[in-house]
Amino acid sequence: MKLFFRFSFLLVGFLFALESTAQIPTGYYDSAAGLTGTALKNKLHDIISNGYIEGTYADLWTSYLKTDARTDDSSKVWDMYSDIPGGTAPYLFNFITSQCGNYSAEGSCYNREHSVPESWFNQASPMYSDLFHIVPTDGYVNNKRGNYPYGNVATASWTSLNGSKLGSSAVAGYTGTVFEPIDSFKGDFARIYFYMATRYKDEMPSWTTAPPFTAGDLTTWAKNMFLQWDSLDPVSVKEKARNDSVYKIQKNRNPYVDHPEWAKAIWGSGVGIHMTSNNISFSIFPNPTVNFIHIRLNRNIDKPYEFSLFKTDGTNIFTKIETDKDEDIDFSGLSDGVYFIAIKSESFVKTEKIVVLR
Repeated sequence: MKLFFRFSFLLVGFLFALESTAQIPTGYYDSAAGLTGTALKNKLHDIISNGYIEGTYADLWTSYLKTDARTDDSSKVWDMYSDIPGGTAPYLFNFITSQCGNYSAEGSCYNREHSVPESWFNQASPMYSDLFHIVPTDGYVNNKRGNYPYGNVATASWTSLNGSKLGSSAVAGYTGTVFEPIDSFKGDFARIYFYMATRYKDEMPSWTTAPPFTAGDLTTWAKNMFLQWDSLDPVSVKEKARNDSVYKIQKNRNPYVDHPEWAKAIWGSGVGIHMTSNNISFSIFPNPTVNFIHIRLNRNIDKPYEFSLFKTDGTNIFTKIETDKDEDIDFSGLSDGVYFIAIKSESFVKTEKIVVLR
């Protein structure tokens, strides 16, 4: 048991503040209660379109000071194309003084990245200045990405300093060149695309050159990929804070940051976490969850093994010893929030973040 106690001690030291920061206005989503599928998507469209304040493209530079400042230094830009969560970014940009400008390499300057490329909608309003999908990024990397869709890369032709990649598609259903952000930000971009597919469902039929969209919705390959990204990278404190800040400017919200379960309620169940470590394969799904998670392990793991559930302060909620390779864990009695589940055998310890949202 020494390995387990050492893990518990390290877990307490490793965890950081993950408390909810979302400030959803009272009653904002009341009319969406109980809906699913197309009815839910249509209602969310109405909610986030009503009262929307359209800014200008030039306004974005100033808005970024409020929406995309790093938490460790508010004078620096939080750039998802260069940041390395848990590591050291290769460079940082200063607000205003590092605006593009010309660039010749990474780290030269930051600009305004239409995560849904502006060429797809012919620079039309209000998409052209919607702060939710226009994020500050390294100008050189932005140019490398161009108007290629996001996707999983099979063979990279170029890799950025933080590990973002450009290359051939590994996405089932789409061939061609794609741009892949690092895992830590895949969920961010997935939820941006869920927002765009909802907010602009009526405009999208005219986006004839936009590979992830068709007939006012996501294509099948994009839907499946973004659901996977959404599950692999749950909503972060960064996203919640940005959602609140954008709301103060545009007077609308990204519902898939406030309620991540709605993406699956509209587009399908998606997938959970699938990991392989030390030749031990396991899956955890769904995540985020409402009432339970299912854990499936292959036969390579030593038996018996332990499941342990922790609060973010390191408090152990329970530990169970199991001999089967499948296990359902009931979360119905727990409050919303973030938890950590540890899977341990004599030779293996792995922990994953679980988000409970209702």
